[in-house]
Amino acid sequence: MKTNQKRMKTNQKRKGAPMNRRDVLKSAGCLLMLPALESFAQEAKGYDAVKANRLFCMNIGNGMCSDNFPTSTGKDYQSSSTFQPLEKLKKDFTLCTNLRNYGSHESTMYAFAEYADHTNPQLIKDSVDEVAASHIGNDTRIRNLVVEQRNSYGISWKGGLPVSPIADIQILFQTIFGKVDKKKRAELLSLKKSMLDASRDDAKSMMRKVSEADRVKLDEYFSSLRESEKSIQRSERWLSQKDVEVPFPENVKFKTDGLSEYSQKILVCPHFNQRSTYLDLLFLAFKYDVTRVANVYSEWNWLGHHTDSHQVKTEEGFVKNIEADQGYMMQTARFLDKLKSTKTKVGRTLLDQTVCLITSSLSINKEEGPHGMKNNPVVVAGGGFEHGKHIKFNGTDNRNNVYLAALQHLGVEIDSFATSSESAKL
Repeated sequence: MKTNQKRMKTNQKRKGAPMNRRDVLKSAGCLLMLPALESFAQEAKGYDAVKANRLFCMNIGNGMCSDNFPTSTGKDYQSSSTFQPLEKLKKDFTLCTNLRNYGSHESTMYAFAEYADHTNPQLIKDSVDEVAASHIGNDTRIRNLVVEQRNSYGISWKGGLPVSPIADIQILFQTIFGKVDKKKRAELLSLKKSMLDASRDDAKSMMRKVSEADRVKLDEYFSSLRESEKSIQRSERWLSQKDVEVPFPENVKFKTDGLSEYSQKILVCPHFNQRSTYLDLLFLAFKYDVTRVANVYSEWNWLGHHTDSHQVKTEEGFVKNIEADQGYMMQTARFLDKLKSTKTKVGRTLLDQTVCLITSSLSINKEEGPHGMKNNPVVVAGGGFEHGKHIKFNGTDNRNNVYLAALQHLGVEIDSFATSSESAKL
């Protein structure tokens, strides 16, 4: 730093000499290259009086069988066997169906960033979770927890680029609840504060000598410094808190009595149970306020679900797809019930404070086959909405209208999202 400052002073003595860009970057950019500090969190504090301050997104891979969606609408709608596992939570969610997917077969990767042309990266900006994270995610250690059960990426997007997900369950646990060396973290924090002060002083010195155009750039840099300062303050708060002992969740066991042979295979499948553990960890991340935004993607090709989706026009394939959907809904019901059963300090539940968006990018049906673009569902749960109803849209509305309504409900001041035409009335 001292070397850079001496170089800066030498340049400043040259009357009329232009600023050296390399020196500016060396002097001012060093802070922003540091990794974000991590520590630990206590049970959720603050925002307890707010209606909703968390967002949970989940995309169901391979599609859902739309031929078995409810036909009646409104608050008195008759549910179908697909959503029967959610029946006891009926007053806690709104079922949205007949939403149009304007994407393609590859739409799974864009479930929460739906654009008309996925081949044009200029159109793909931020996904729902990233938009929300910019608004409600910066007060937690992890601004957006992206999880995928397979080793790939593409469910969360920021600036047209995919956000790398966590695919290993042990890494997920360590990310959320791993122990940290607080002494070393405190030393790094002190170093970061020193670099922040030095970078701010250098930038202020440059501000008096640069052009108007460069001042705009420096203003942007000052904004980055202010965000870094807020990050330091949050880190100091986390370092002062006591660690919470959280054991690794036990394997989930679902009741299989009275179910078909295929349904039983689903519920005892190791990968199915692993996905249940993923959801348990995300619940704990919300409970202890490690994050307020999470996005998870899952599918089970291991039981032939993908192959079965291509057999939907046969009776056996049709039944298997419905049973697979029921399995997903059983996991969803268990996750929502855990949120509902957890009280906050002002007597509200975590479900009251969490907007949950559960969708599937593809529609499996006898008319379109395994990769249908019509009649996509979104289950909107929690968040303080008036629930207990089924809304069947007109078939041309897309999911972005629902996402826009969810973001506005979270306090994000936007008038549109992706290809949304208007905010859905939920």
